[in-house]
Amino acid sequence: MKIVYLDGLRGLAALIVVVSHFFQVFAPSVFEGRKEIEHFAFEGIAARTPFNLLFNGNFSVCLFFVLSGYVLSYRFFQTGDRLIIYSSAIRRYFRLAAPALVSVFLAYLIIVLDLGAYDKIRGMTLSSMPDPFMASDNLLVMLKEGLFHIFFTYGSQYNPVLWTMTYELFGSFLIFGFLVLCGRRVIRYAAYVLLIYVFNDSYYLGFVLGMLLADLKHSDRDWLSYFNAPWMTFIWITVGIYLGSYPYLDPEGTIYSILVWESDGFEFFAFYHVIGSFLILIALLNSRWLQALFHHKLFAYLGKISFSLYLLHFTIICTLGCHLFLLFSTFLSYGWNVIVTSLITVPVIFGAAHVFYRLVDVNVLSLLSRWSKKWLASRKRRALNAHVPHEKSVKAD
Repeated sequence: MKIVYLDGLRGLAALIVVVSHFFQVFAPSVFEGRKEIEHFAFEGIAARTPFNLLFNGNFSVCLFFVLSGYVLSYRFFQTGDRLIIYSSAIRRYFRLAAPALVSVFLAYLIIVLDLGAYDKIRGMTLSSMPDPFMASDNLLVMLKEGLFHIFFTYGSQYNPVLWTMTYELFGSFLIFGFLVLCGRRVIRYAAYVLLIYVFNDSYYLGFVLGMLLADLKHSDRDWLSYFNAPWMTFIWITVGIYLGSYPYLDPEGTIYSILVWESDGFEFFAFYHVIGSFLILIALLNSRWLQALFHHKLFAYLGKISFSLYLLHFTIICTLGCHLFLLFSTFLSYGWNVIVTSLITVPVIFGAAHVFYRLVDVNVLSLLSRWSKKWLASRKRRALNAHVPHEKSVKAD
């Protein structure tokens, strides 16, 4: 059963990822921090303040990971039923792979038909982002990428947003393995400490912390309810926004400089975005008004199409968006060009995401759901049949 307000938060995060890639293509200074490539006066300020939360795609990705940790484990903590884990584990690759492969194939078609336009506008936008349509046009290479590399080697050469899929798959099985080995036994708390230590500067920390929240919320008693005073919710949100808006740029001289210490290769960027996501989710789980907000039909709809939106938007920006920008550049100023291009491209992205959701995502979910119900029913029947003869023999004795 879906928790609608969690889907709503996921939908908002997906929308921010879309916005972030418009900025990456048309206002790259907010990511690269080079004044010589600024196009708008606000870029320097936005890049170094909490305003960057409006286009901080990495923070949104960390929200995805924390939400996955929570959603994939809360039903087990509610019921203690290990069949839920086994069913989820069997389905997980297919749930991610089928829609992702379709998105890779669409990008492949763009390459084969030479419809990409990002490389044609780089001289105007000054973005140093690599051209996403430089991958091989070999069909077998595309299939290997779509079915294997994006899930097992962090591959993303056809659709750059798919770098998250390896984290999603491995993070999911990290959760499933933890639940199978530790269950709801007391030893799991020591295991949490160990995993937090091991993954302290990794995106996998998000999955661990999301699972921890599901445990605290749904095992035995609701431990999170002890932290649900309105003033505490305000603190969770404020600190979560502060940490979650940790900038892409060097934080020296900004309000984030106090967060950095001397270290050898510590991933502050990932760490603070994960911790910020963790705090935002605590606030949401403890706040009725936040839950009501993200339960609103607008956010609920965004949540439904969030995966489709995530998978398609980048390809559309770098084809339609870039073609429009190139066309309008002959008679519009840079600023107006970005505005008009975005106003046309965004509805197309949402329309495509809706169609993709209806034709691909819904059917994948429906197929996997039907299989899961049959599989669970057969396992329960098998367990019942194994138990009945034992009862008869006891009666006979």
